[in-house]
Amino acid sequence: MIRWLHISDLHIKNKADWNNYRRELFIKCSEIGKIDLVIVTGDFHDFSDGISFEMAKNFLQELVEKLKLDISNDLFLVPGNHDGVTEFIEKDIYISAIQNKPLSLNKAIDKLLSMFQAYESFVRELIPAYPAEHPAAVHSRVWRNRINFIHCNTALAADGFTKTNQIIDVDKLALLEFSEDCPNIILAHNNFDDLNNEIQKSIKDVIRTNSIRAYLCGDRHMEIAKQITYEDKQNRQIPCIGCYKSAPDPMDEYSNFGIIIGEWQGDNIDLRGWSWKRGEGFKVDGNITEQKIYMGSVEKTGVTKTVSINDNTDIKLTADYNSKIDDCYECQKAFIIEYHRLSPYQKSQFNRKYGDKYGKLKIEASEKELYDYVIMANNNLILQDMLGYIKTL
Repeated sequence: MIRWLHISDLHIKNKADWNNYRRELFIKCSEIGKIDLVIVTGDFHDFSDGISFEMAKNFLQELVEKLKLDISNDLFLVPGNHDGVTEFIEKDIYISAIQNKPLSLNKAIDKLLSMFQAYESFVRELIPAYPAEHPAAVHSRVWRNRINFIHCNTALAADGFTKTNQIIDVDKLALLEFSEDCPNIILAHNNFDDLNNEIQKSIKDVIRTNSIRAYLCGDRHMEIAKQITYEDKQNRQIPCIGCYKSAPDPMDEYSNFGIIIGEWQGDNIDLRGWSWKRGEGFKVDGNITEQKIYMGSVEKTGVTKTVSINDNTDIKLTADYNSKIDDCYECQKAFIIEYHRLSPYQKSQFNRKYGDKYGKLKIEASEKELYDYVIMANNNLILQDMLGYIKTL
């Protein structure tokens, strides 16, 4: 199980809603189970904050510490339209030029990137050894040899008024080295539909030729799940997932507040949306929950099956394991996914019910221990019963 937290649009207002939400977010994350990485899709401060990113920096440092992550390797972030706050005189001229001729970027890109000097300083304060020369430019970073994240700045032509017709440096995007060994996922601030039409076409070319699995974004301050069709054939789509605004504001009556959790087990990442409201706290949101990101199938090699577990471990299961797993494959996957969602207390409840007769599972069971347990449960014709019980916890 690999689990990520996707947040966006940290227009933090230091008021009751934010501080109550922040504390409850930490509690919710501990209940969900271990989170392995954090994705933030832009807007780290509000225009009213000038060039200060201090509140977002302090929050992200606290969040990463609470989750016991390595900020240098486990935090992924892209800029939004609120983050290009370094002014220069010809800004409006360059924005107009790039919107009129989006495929003739040239000097305009470099000039518009200078708006993100304060953002780049903020990134380097968070991650001093940040691997990209320009954190606000198009670049890629691989998370622990498992996922290649493509960082795209969609706020180059943001003028503070126009929502659509946004721009990405597609020339640089097309030159990136995309991974053939792990899935590629695009991170951006703006929804795909809000990009310039010609830019959309260029990105579809990148998706089609480089095994891009999803487009994650923010900006609209509400949850969005739709498909990007990159080729006029069956099964030629990837999901565009837009995150809620992740910083509640009592004066904001437009936005939906919340987070998205992604859980990667087997072929898919299963998404769960958690919306937050004052007086109610976090609740599961059906608009995002049960959405999936296809990440590729487990390959069968005849006598062995490789099941990816974490960033540096593969388990080679014997042919005996293979036959048993194939017999109960769907139940096995469902059991492991559900077990990873349980809190330590819920896992102890499970052990109280089944532990004496079938053996107890560790609170932090390894993947091999879980597979062994599933095979044992299947052989004893108890797997379906266990799965049904887990879903009631």
